[in-house]
Amino acid sequence: MPDTGTNAGPGRDPPDRARLRQLVDEQAALRRVATLVASGAQPSEVFSVVADELGRLIGAEATFVSRVDPSSADWPGASAADPSGEPAGDTTVLGSYGRVSGEVPVGFRIKLHPGMATTVALQTGRTARISGERLAKGPFGAIVGRLGMRAAVATPIVVEGRRWGVAVAATSREDFPPGTESRMAEFMELAAMAIGNALAEQRLRELADTQASLRRLAMLVAQGESPEAVFAAVTREALRHFGNGTARMIRFELDGTATLVANEGTTAAHVRVGKRWEGYPPTGLTATVLRTGRAARVDDYRDIPGGEPYLAEGLRSAVAMPVHVNGRLWGMIAVGSGQGPLPPDIEQRMTEFTELVGTAVANAQSRAELMNSRARIVAASDEARRRIERDLHDGAQQRLVALALKLRMAAEPSTQRGELLTDVADVAAELMGVIDDLREISHGIHPAILSEAGLRPALRALGRRSAVPVELDVRVDSRLSEPVETGAYYVVSEMLANAAKHARASVVEVSAVTSGGTLRVRVRDDGIGGADPVRGSGLLGLKDRIEALGGTFSVHSPVGRGTTVTCELPVTAGGGYLSRDTSGQDRRGC
Repeated sequence: MPDTGTNAGPGRDPPDRARLRQLVDEQAALRRVATLVASGAQPSEVFSVVADELGRLIGAEATFVSRVDPSSADWPGASAADPSGEPAGDTTVLGSYGRVSGEVPVGFRIKLHPGMATTVALQTGRTARISGERLAKGPFGAIVGRLGMRAAVATPIVVEGRRWGVAVAATSREDFPPGTESRMAEFMELAAMAIGNALAEQRLRELADTQASLRRLAMLVAQGESPEAVFAAVTREALRHFGNGTARMIRFELDGTATLVANEGTTAAHVRVGKRWEGYPPTGLTATVLRTGRAARVDDYRDIPGGEPYLAEGLRSAVAMPVHVNGRLWGMIAVGSGQGPLPPDIEQRMTEFTELVGTAVANAQSRAELMNSRARIVAASDEARRRIERDLHDGAQQRLVALALKLRMAAEPSTQRGELLTDVADVAAELMGVIDDLREISHGIHPAILSEAGLRPALRALGRRSAVPVELDVRVDSRLSEPVETGAYYVVSEMLANAAKHARASVVEVSAVTSGGTLRVRVRDDGIGGADPVRGSGLLGLKDRIEALGGTFSVHSPVGRGTTVTCELPVTAGGGYLSRDTSGQDRRGC
């Protein structure tokens, strides 16, 4: 190592020549780093080369480059322009050189403690030196002792105006020569530009790769692939982008359980796609995301009670991100690794991915629900037609045939006048019965009172006929379009029937209010609850009818706490729906 002192002894370069040689060495090292970046190398390779070049440049036996974890990057001194504040949190080693490589490998996390050279450099924004007893008795005294290090220098790495990380160099000599801090700072200032460029290139590659993945997912949705196919494709993309062991998608059900809907990578007996996801640790990923709706991380399953199945599966660490669909916590995507903790910025990278994935899942589900809804509507229409045909055939049609036979017999020449009058009277009575039957059938199709008087009187009639007492609050001042009135009527009718047949309710509250261009209908009973739209064809039919009118339909039915159905319908129906005003005159909807 050339002497940078002012006196040049025998065999030594003069100070100016020594400094010139240092500059040449620095420029050569920077050129090698820049060439590496220009060749499109991954940031991990750049970090290792920077640590290597730094160690060779200043004669250090051990160097490493570490990044401040994103969760720790917002202390008051994180900005390069603000030197105040005490750092807290961790840094993660991204590149190491020399003796330190075995003890402080890539991925090693360092807790920031007051007084450490790393902490001082980040806090002040200037290079810091530590040696002797202070170094030996510091938080990493054991590692320092094993490596035989006696002095260390740390300098902050500023990328895009923020203290992105820190570079540390150590030596087994008594101390580094004078001027080491400035040489190290100058080199890292220029090396930081290369690091920034490498990170920018990586972000561009990741963005392009993510966009390509999302295009593939969008194509699957546009082609009408099933949700299961979309889930599997999403999980494959997540493993390719973020994991190196496994990736899985878990859906949270309305009853509080979870279902494994897709898995890629490692597997085990507890990994059963399409089955319930059970036995997960109470402090693990699934429980944390389900409870908080936020990202969760496990850095080492050995530290998690109940983490043994994942260790047996070959996983060491994992990260999970929530997936929100239409504003609701739908589930989560988890990626796992068989190595050390996953990168500290993976949550941020996965957030951008899962937000768009949530949209893809919503689209796939909406398409599947639309297809199922269409199938249910067709089935319901066919069933209604068959019922009407059956009622007409078994009732009115049979009676009309019998009446026709009676009239033929009455027309016989042998029929006496008295018998004729009796037969005609019987036919007239039977005809009134047939008319009553037809009225009953037509009532099931569309209640006359709804057509003639409107929603308010129709709901009052339902309340009077209900087997369960009804508390009614109807604030609808004018006639609405016929489809809207019919939809609201059948919601109340179906829910009153459910309350009487299944809910064991003692009272039902019904409200219908128009406000701000919307009809809001709410039906609540105090029964046993537990109603599930997935299992109830009646509820599904109501949902289909309301959504076909551009409305919303929701069911809240916790076990033991009653059932509440809420629907909202736009009161101005498009398409020229026929409706009537309060005078009974037909008018066209807007």
